[in-house]
Amino acid sequence: MKKTLVALAALASVSAFAQSTVEIYGTLDVGQVKLSGQQAGLNNTTNTYPVSQSSTTLANTFARQGTSTNNIGFRGREDLGGGMFAGFDLQTGGLDMSNGNPALAFSRESNLQIGSSSSGTLKIGRSSATVCSVACSFDYNYIGSGSAGNMTGLSGAAFYGSSRRSDQIEFKTVDMGGFTGYASVVQRGDMNADSSFGSVAGAAYTSTDSVNGTSTTAGDFRNRYVLGGVYVNGPLRLMGVIETPNVNTAALRTGSIFGAEYNFGMFTANVLSVINPNKAVYTADSGAATSKVGAYSLTNANTTPTTYGAGTVLAVKMPVGQATYGFQYANNSDTLVKATEMFAQYSLSKRTTLYTYYTKLSGASSIAASTAGYADGTTTAKLAVGQGAISADPSIFAFGIRHQF
Repeated sequence: MKKTLVALAALASVSAFAQSTVEIYGTLDVGQVKLSGQQAGLNNTTNTYPVSQSSTTLANTFARQGTSTNNIGFRGREDLGGGMFAGFDLQTGGLDMSNGNPALAFSRESNLQIGSSSSGTLKIGRSSATVCSVACSFDYNYIGSGSAGNMTGLSGAAFYGSSRRSDQIEFKTVDMGGFTGYASVVQRGDMNADSSFGSVAGAAYTSTDSVNGTSTTAGDFRNRYVLGGVYVNGPLRLMGVIETPNVNTAALRTGSIFGAEYNFGMFTANVLSVINPNKAVYTADSGAATSKVGAYSLTNANTTPTTYGAGTVLAVKMPVGQATYGFQYANNSDTLVKATEMFAQYSLSKRTTLYTYYTKLSGASSIAASTAGYADGTTTAKLAVGQGAISADPSIFAFGIRHQF
């Protein structure tokens, strides 16, 4: 149950919040995870060996999770009268439940909102990417590390390697006869300061950078625009969203997700058609063709992986009492990588869930062992701490517990 606190009681000395409410919320998730050919560990969702399980100083830069990022948040809302309201949302990112590493900056949500019950809400700051707000709920297993769509780059959370956008100005309409619309922009002047808008290599842009060997300056940045909507009519749910590229480069294109879902009673199913902004096969400015066949989201280095391509995702879930059983399949027709995911969830309560999943990739390339990424700057082979090569067509198995409050 979400805990709602009167801000005057929580912050007695701050009279400005006398008519506001502040809500504390969050998600905590601990799972035992095994990537084929690698060491098993708590929330060890990539082959990055957990600091909590070794004596090395290996940098633990991944937001390690079982099914979703662990976080705690604070959000508030003030009634301005006449149907108007103002609010805020602050949410941490990457709390590591296996060893308590903090990473408690408000890196997932840090925004202000103003809205009207008759028109909609304007949100300004860092928040969920609009493409994810529209599309990510079509993943039935929380878009965790076993997500078939996310592993193959066919998820709203995989666009540009992040489910968040900094400097985003988003407007969400009220429900209009079952339709809810979304529109957002990130201005070109904000791009250089935003680490969530990585280059194709996954690093943040600077005023002068290189994209696929092509010099990139501030003049190459563009405003990023997103338009989307969700329509619900009884058992039917339709969705569509497009996101324009933020840099003028042959490597990027307009990304999009279109989908349909239907509740058949005994089970619910959906199908998505996805175009990732990163092209899997493209011609760079130099004229050299670059292929990303076999590419997927796992990596052997402590950097954010970049996904590519386009394809289709199918998902089915079936409730049986307190349990939910599901199957998700993703086929990236550009990279030729496929992912088959099977999962089960058992609700102990409205807030606490036991889960297990198994995901198998096919058509995925092997990844060589890496020696980079130690916090102390050493390059000792990671084979000694579970950082060996990832074999072709790896699989992930996990079971754990998830609590929301």
